[in-house]
Formats: sequence, C-alpha cells, structure tokens
Amino acid sequence: MRSVPGRWMPPWFGARVRGAVASGTAVAAVALACGWPYWRDHPAAAVITLAGCGGFAVAGGVLAAGRLGRRTGWLFTAASAAWAVTWLASWNSGAAPLVSVFAQSAFYLAVGTAVLLYPVGRLTGPAERLWTAAAALVLVGGQVLLCLTSRPEWNGFAPSVMWPGPFPDRAVFDGSLRVLICGLVGVVGFLVVILVRRLPRTTRLERTFTVPVAAAMVVAAAGAVASQGSIVGADVRLDDVLRVYLLQGTFAMVLPLAFLATAVRGRLAELTVAERMQRLTDPVSVERVRDALRGVLRDDTLDLWFWAPQERAYVDVAGRRVEASGPAEPGRWRHEVRTSGGDRLATVEVAAALRGHGSLVEAALVAGGRALEAAQLQATAQAHLERARAARERLVRVQAAERERLAADLQSSAQHRLRVLEAMLEALESAAAEPSARARAADCRRELAGVVAELDDLARGVHPAILADAGLGPALELVAARAPVPVRVELPARRFPPEIESTLYFALCEAVANAVKHARARSIDLQVRAGPEQIVARVRDDGVGAAAPAPGGGLAGLTDRVRALRGHVDIQSPPAAGTTLTITLPAE
Repeated sequence: MRSVPGRWMPPWFGARVRGAVASGTAVAAVALACGWPYWRDHPAAAVITLAGCGGFAVAGGVLAAGRLGRRTGWLFTAASAAWAVTWLASWNSGAAPLVSVFAQSAFYLAVGTAVLLYPVGRLTGPAERLWTAAAALVLVGGQVLLCLTSRPEWNGFAPSVMWPGPFPDRAVFDGSLRVLICGLVGVVGFLVVILVRRLPRTTRLERTFTVPVAAAMVVAAAGAVASQGSIVGADVRLDDVLRVYLLQGTFAMVLPLAFLATAVRGRLAELTVAERMQRLTDPVSVERVRDALRGVLRDDTLDLWFWAPQERAYVDVAGRRVEASGPAEPGRWRHEVRTSGGDRLATVEVAAALRGHGSLVEAALVAGGRALEAAQLQATAQAHLERARAARERLVRVQAAERERLAADLQSSAQHRLRVLEAMLEALESAAAEPSARARAADCRRELAGVVAELDDLARGVHPAILADAGLGPALELVAARAPVPVRVELPARRFPPEIESTLYFALCEAVANAVKHARARSIDLQVRAGPEQIVARVRDDGVGAAAPAPGGGLAGLTDRVRALRGHVDIQSPPAAGTTLTITLPAE
C-alpha cells in the first residue's frame, strides 16, 4: 500500500479527535497548575485527577464537534475546566479557596444539565427545567449561604484566606450544611426519576447511547453526595477537603468513560452496518430490506417507500401508492435515497431522534444500496399488480352496483308493466261474452302470471331486493329457510358496503348449493363474523368432502370474486369428513 504524503496519522485520528485531545491536554495542564501544592506530595492522586479532567474535556470536544449532543459537549468542556479550577483550594491562600468552592458547584450543575441535554440538545419538558432551577438553587445558592454563615477554617481553609463571612455562626453553618446535603440528595433523586421516566419515550437506538450515560450519572452523583456527607459535622482540614475532591473526581470519571464508550459503539455500528445489511437482506425482498433497516437502526416504526418510475409515485412494500414527497409529521424524519446516477430510489421515514444519528442512517442506506435497487424492481412490479388488482376491484364494485340497478329496473319497470297487462287481461276475461273468448283470455293471463313469476325469480337472482333493503343477515336467513336441508345460521346485524354484501351473498349461496348438490350434506352451518378490520364467513357441511375448485366451476368463480376484493378463500375438505369453506374479506 502506498503512503500518501502528509497523511502520517491514522485515519481515525481526524481533526475532530485532535481538537478534543488538545482541549483535554490544556485542561489537564490547568488542573496540574491549580493543584500543584497537593500533587507534589500525592502523584497518584495527580494522575487520577488529570486523567479525569482531560477525559471530560476530550469527551466534550468529541461531542461538541459532532451532530449528536453538541451542547452537552460544550457543557462537558466547561465542566472539565471548572473541575480543574476547583483544585485551586490546594494553594490555601488569597481568593483561591473561595473560587474553588464555587467552581465545584459549577462543575456539578454543568454536568447534570449536560446529561439532561443529551442527546437532543435541549430540555424537553417542565420537569427538566425545574430540575435545572432547583440544582442551581441548591448548588450555588446553598454555597452562598455556607460562605455567609461560616469562617474559612470551618471549611478546612486557612483563617487568612479571603472569605465573605459577615454572619459567622457555627450552629447555623452546621445546620445549613446538613440542609444542603439533604437538598443534594433530593436533586440527585429528582435527576434519577427524570432519566428513568425518559427511557420509554426513546427509541431502541437512543437507549443504547442514553442508558450507559444515565447509569454513569447516577454513580457519579451518588458518589459525590456520599463523599461530601462524610465531612459534615467534623473538624475539617484542608487534606480532608482535597481527599473529598479526589473521591468526587474519581466517581465523576465514569461519565466521560460512558460517553466515549457510546461514541466508540456508535462508530463500530457504522463500520459493521454493511455486513449486517448484507446478511439480513439475503435473499432480497421488499419486506426483508425494510425489516433489515428496522433492525440495524433499531426503529420498529421505520417506513420504506420506493419510487415507481412508471407510476410517477412512491409505493409501499405492498405496491400501494403513498404520499412521500411532503414534509414528515411531527416526531418523524424523512430521508430521500437516490441512485449513484442521481435518480430517485426510495424514501425512508424514521423517528425524528435518528436525525442525530444521520451518519449511521446514511451508512445503513449506502450499505443496502444494491438491495434497495433490487427491492425497487420488486416494488414496481408489485405496484403494477396492485394497479391491476385495483382495476379488478373497481370492476367488481361496478358489477355489484349494476346488478342492483338492473334488479331495481326489472322490479320497478318491466314487472310493473306486466302486472298492469295482467290486470287488463283479467278485466277483458270478465267482460268477454263468449265462453271461448273468456277461456282464451284466462290462458293468456296464466301465461303472463308465469312470465311475471319467472321475471321475479330472475330479479332475485340478479340482486335480491331483501339484500339491498335489509342487508346480508336477513338475505342469508331467507336462503337458509329455503334450503332443502337444515342450515344453522349465525349472522351479524350490521350492514357492509354494497359490493361486500353482494360478494358474500353470492359466494355463500354458491357454497350452500355445492354442499347440497355435490357434497350430499345432511346439515350445514353458516357463520359470518365481522371484526373491525375483516369479515370472516364460514360454511361447514357433513357431506362427502374431497371438494376442490375446478377451472370454470362454481368454487373457482367464487374464489375469483373474493380475491377481486382483496380477500381470500380457504377450503378444507378431507374425504368423507365434510367440507369447511372460509371466506375472508376486508370490512371496508
């Protein structure tokens, strides 16, 4: 492999990482200068503290330079500087101890706020804003109260240091210190509650980043409160104060470690996404590509729509048209995918929280590029099939409406005119003087009555009036009553769209007729159950079984009509064990 001039650094050590390391080194140098009187005699403590300060600054620099948790990064960098300044207490002279105690408060306020801001970059509710105000009151206001009611030696500092204590009172100071510790416990508990309540609202991908950070924050806060409480009510020396600082810094180190671990985990996820996408999409199908993206991005709500060029529209995994060109709904984020040639390929819609993980989303889409192109061809073919199915469904609806119109025309027009003619023949029969004329008129009237009856049967066969007027239940009850064998019925009272009622009626009539004619059934069970999304109709008989759809037969025609309305037919017919025919149709 040839080396590139000027590229002596490893590829992972880019400008962002170099800047973070530089800021960490600078903060560590400040911490070394601020705590030098203590570090001279405690080199191990120096290593721990300088690593902690530098780690905070590095984690802050990495976050501040990225798209995820930028404000958290800035606050971490500020917190690392505040913790470095906290070690000014080791000089034990001038204003250094006073600056130190307030830097300690600023450190914990910045860290707590930074964790609440992660990863979205803002406080997302009134509870988080209330916590920030309460933490500021306890950490800063409590420290002001302690300074006003104490002498420097009560805090472990030399009596000669600069200290604003206009109202020194040992009893008030000790009481205020205990109240402050209780306030810190309350603030920590409140923070834990907020972090726990936040988890159900986050996506699975977010949880992989936020759970380690939340756990680290709980450890750091609990350690800080416990170590601070260990010197309450005692004669404090400077070594005791600095030892508490060392313990608190050690506990706090888990935070930058947690953030850096999540950053490494995120980077590893980007590096391994290609292998995962290839494994999850083999063999390629529209559903597998969508499910693979859901698994890699850990978002079960992810939607994937493909561009169908001939349709000039986006289609979903089932080939149905969708509107994917406009803005996404609140809480959602749409990302358009194009081919290497710049043509439209697909649009993916995910939870808005994934916008902060845009590099991972882009890596997953690039890794699945070939699978997406193959799936687009399948989605386009499915769209053509869906268009044909929709046309057939419209045809069935038109046929159902035409049947109903034709039946109504037969009853309202032709039958009416024939009955008028029958009445006229009856009057002619009564008025005829010759017996032969009366007999001829009677014959004509009887023939006409037969024609009217046949026409009435034809109208009922085209579309029974009871089906249009009363619905599926009463129409099938009439069929059951006219059947030559007992038919037990269980029917709904509700109405359905006309094409659904018509299709079900004629399909179930065909099933009952087949059970009587071909299966030689002695009894039949007819059941229709309607749910919120689908209707399930079932016909069982105790006939000879072995029924199967034959080309051009009644069962084949029944199946075609049901499929035209996006339904399906299932036939269970073992020999000599009866037949169960199940029809499933969408409710709307």
